[in-house]
Amino acid sequence: MKSLRRSAWALSLIGVSLIVSGCADAIGEVTSMTAVKTDPSLPTLQGIKTMVDKTGVGFEWKPITDKRVEGIDVYRAVPTGAPQEKYVKIATIPNRFATHYVDTTVKPDTTYDYTFKTFGVLFGSAPGKIIRVKTPPGMPPVSFVKAYQPSPGVVKILWTPHPDPRVADYIIQRRLAGGRWKYLATVKGRLSPEYIDESAAKGRRYEYRVVARSADGAMARPSQSVAVTVQ
Repeated sequence: MKSLRRSAWALSLIGVSLIVSGCADAIGEVTSMTAVKTDPSLPTLQGIKTMVDKTGVGFEWKPITDKRVEGIDVYRAVPTGAPQEKYVKIATIPNRFATHYVDTTVKPDTTYDYTFKTFGVLFGSAPGKIIRVKTPPGMPPVSFVKAYQPSPGVVKILWTPHPDPRVADYIIQRRLAGGRWKYLATVKGRLSPEYIDESAAKGRRYEYRVVARSADGAMARPSQSVAVTVQ
């Protein structure tokens, strides 16, 4: 698997990223790649190159010259070791002149398999070769979190600022003990170490955790949770 020079990649993405981002489908149910009749003579993508980081996987391929091609479908699977992987169609690119796609729905430290199919008016190509990538590990979590009550009905959360200079803000999450985590607030600035929650209901037991986030949207692993019974 070849990587691109970052400068060339950035220049080549100008002018095509809007096309791709505007047509990507939301990830839905598992889609059979044989649902559409296959025309073996339709071309598959050639010369595919990749670039991988924590927030996305970028692809570049050689231009398609076959005029029968109307566009490209993008499929993704998380390898499980099963005899046949289940692929999900994650995007449709309705233009054969496109030569780039960026998947921004990936998670850090995760392996993905991708394949592409071209399609015409009535038929689709066979799936192209499988491209396996692994995203790099995410940032480590905030190392220390504390929660206490400075006053009745008020919970103060303190944490150690994240050491990574790329961190731009912190996502504060809260849940009723044993429930689902929910977004509570955003605290801007890497060196900002506190949040005051005045919305907690008295008599309830809450858990809190802090998630650091970089300027490009990469999320660190959540901190350890801390619990408070509100008085």
